[in-house]
Amino acid sequence: MPKSSTRRNSRLTTPVMITFVVVAVVMLALTVTSVVKAMTRGDDPVVVNAVLTGQSMEVNRTTGLDVIRFQSVRAPLPTEEDVPDTLDTCMAGEAREHLASLAGEGTSLDVEIEAYANAPNGELWADIYHNGEDLALEMVEAGYAVVDPASVDDQQTLDALNAAQEQARQDERGIFSKDAECTLPSYVDPMIAGLNDLPPSPPANDVTELTKYIGEMNSIRSDAQQAVAVLTAIPDTSNDDSVAALAWGDAKEEYISTLETHLEEIRGLIEDAQDKRADLRDTNQASQSSSRQAQPEPEPSADEQPTNEPAQQQSDDEQPQQQPTQQQAAAEPEQEQSPASQEPVEADAQPQDNQDPPELGSSNSSNRGQTGQGES
Repeated sequence: MPKSSTRRNSRLTTPVMITFVVVAVVMLALTVTSVVKAMTRGDDPVVVNAVLTGQSMEVNRTTGLDVIRFQSVRAPLPTEEDVPDTLDTCMAGEAREHLASLAGEGTSLDVEIEAYANAPNGELWADIYHNGEDLALEMVEAGYAVVDPASVDDQQTLDALNAAQEQARQDERGIFSKDAECTLPSYVDPMIAGLNDLPPSPPANDVTELTKYIGEMNSIRSDAQQAVAVLTAIPDTSNDDSVAALAWGDAKEEYISTLETHLEEIRGLIEDAQDKRADLRDTNQASQSSSRQAQPEPEPSADEQPTNEPAQQQSDDEQPQQQPTQQQAAAEPEQEQSPASQEPVEADAQPQDNQDPPELGSSNSSNRGQTGQGES
């Protein structure tokens, strides 16, 4: 008896276990499906709570508040206070207002979110639709967003976005407009138009006009060089996904080529004007020097002649003073010769010492005789 009851219990347990396993698998499959659907298709409904920028919105989902962001396009982002607009921030306010007009607060949206697709600042990349219309495509058509080709997987969608962007560029909408000062066309296109209408070169016989012309051309060249620097600083589309790179990364090369062609023309015009000015200055200096050499010296007038008489009288007065000086100079040789004439006199006096001794019987001899007698 105990053995039969054990066999009966084991037969009842096996089907129950199989049933439990099947139910668990089904429930797990349903759970995974619902999770994937929630992550990829979004919740239904998704309601806009606030439009933050031209490319992001805060929405209410069943899981709470989230920030979703366009995956396929990029729109200008607002800049910080007291910071000038750049090509990445130009018309950011207009872009946000346009998105709010398409899907403002309280609007129900259909969103497709890639699994685990996290954008900067915790945002979620998404394809966003309203009443079946792609909001990203509508932003591109208005010129307030540009296409990011690397973020679009569907070729048909990419073709539609590129066509809309090219149309906005041709129609000069949004960031392609010439009305806003911060857009690239409003900065470069008027400059190119001015380069196509340069001031005429002045005649080669006026140094002042040539100098003025050279200054104007140097100013135009400086502005064009600055524009080339701005264009060169724009990142290439392949290296960046900013608005500036996506909108102008390829088009900037055409602008740069056009500006460099005009810069080469301006350089030639400036050098030609400088050569003309230098030649004109050399000619003027040569003519001035030749005119100075050909000009005769002015003759003294009749009024100026009497002024020389005192000088002549003074020279006449100096002549008598010079005559005694000449006489003294003539007398000095005679005085110098007088000692020479006295030398023979001294020579004549010397023979007196050699005179003959006095004759006997003279006074000297008598004195000697007397002296001798006294001694004796």
